[in-house]
Amino acid sequence: METQITQFFNGLGLFSPLDFTDPVTYFIPGFILLILGESLLYQIPQKLFTKKLIKDELSSIGLGLGAVFLDFGMKAVSLSYFFWFYNNFRLTDLFAVGDLSNLLSLQWNLEHWWLWILVMIVQDFGFYWHHRLSHKVRLFWTGHVNHHSAKHLSFAIALRQGWFEIIYRDIWYIPFVILGFHPLMIAMMHQFNLIFQFWPHTDAIGKLGWFDRIFNSPSNHRVHHSRQIEELDKNYGGILMIWDHLFGTYQAEKSTKHDYGILHNISTYNVFHIVFDEFGNMVKDVKNAPDLKSKLSYIFKAPGWKHDGKDERISVLQKGNTNFTKF
Repeated sequence: METQITQFFNGLGLFSPLDFTDPVTYFIPGFILLILGESLLYQIPQKLFTKKLIKDELSSIGLGLGAVFLDFGMKAVSLSYFFWFYNNFRLTDLFAVGDLSNLLSLQWNLEHWWLWILVMIVQDFGFYWHHRLSHKVRLFWTGHVNHHSAKHLSFAIALRQGWFEIIYRDIWYIPFVILGFHPLMIAMMHQFNLIFQFWPHTDAIGKLGWFDRIFNSPSNHRVHHSRQIEELDKNYGGILMIWDHLFGTYQAEKSTKHDYGILHNISTYNVFHIVFDEFGNMVKDVKNAPDLKSKLSYIFKAPGWKHDGKDERISVLQKGNTNFTKF
C-alpha cells in the first residue's frame, strides 16, 4: 500500500509524503494524555467541564482530524516546490546536508546541532510572519480564524487547525530554502514548532517568569487568544518571543482572566460551518462591494475593513474606537 501511494505521488511529479518522517505522529499519544490530564486535573475540579466545553473540544478534534488528512496531501505539494527551489535556485551549500541518510543518523545530528539551531531560528522567523499576516490579511484570516473561534482555551484547541491555512502556510519558507537550508530540515522544524505550540494552549499553567519573556508560553498565548481589544494581534511567535519584541507585537499577560474567541463569535459547533464561515463572509462582502478597489480591499486589507466607513480593523479599534460592541 505504501509503495502504491508513493508511486501515485511520484506519478504526479510530487514528493511522496510517506518519504517524510513526520515527528508529530510520534507525539499523538502525548497530546491525548495531556488533553485527558487537563480535563481530570483542571477542568473538572474547576467545574469547567460543561456541555459547551465538550462540544467545543469535539469541534476542535474534528478540525484537527480534517487538517491531518489535508496536510498529508499538501506535504507532497510543498516539499515538491521546496525541492524545486532548492535544486534550481539555492545560493549556497553552506548548510548542506549531504547524503539524506545523514538526517537519520544520530551521530551526524549531534555533530551538526548548530545547524538545527539555525534552522529553528529561521523557521520560527518565517512562522512569525506567516502568523502575523494571517491576522493582517483577510484572505489569510479566513484560514486562520478557525483556530481562534473557540470561546475557551485548552490543549484540545491546539488541534483546532484551519484547513485553508494549510494551503499557503509553507510559502513563507521559500526564501530560506533558496538560502540553502535543506527542505526536509525546514519541514521537520515546522512540525517541531507545531509540537511545541501544543502546550501553551491552556489556562492550567500560570506565569513562568523569565521563560515568558523569551519563549512562547501559556501566559503569552492566553494574550494571543484573548478577544480583549488591547490584547488583540499580540504574541505571534511559535517558539521564540524575540520576534514580537523586535517588531513591537509583544504584550505580557496583565490578568489571568481572559475573554476568548473572536470579535464576532460564531455560535456553532459544526466543523464545516466553522471552516467556511469567514470565507463565506468575505465572498459576500466582495460581492456587495461597489467597485474593484473595494472588492480587492475586502480580500487583501485587514479583517474588519468596510467600504462604508464602519472600520473594525484591530489597529483602528486599538486607537480608541468607542462605537464598537463585541458579541
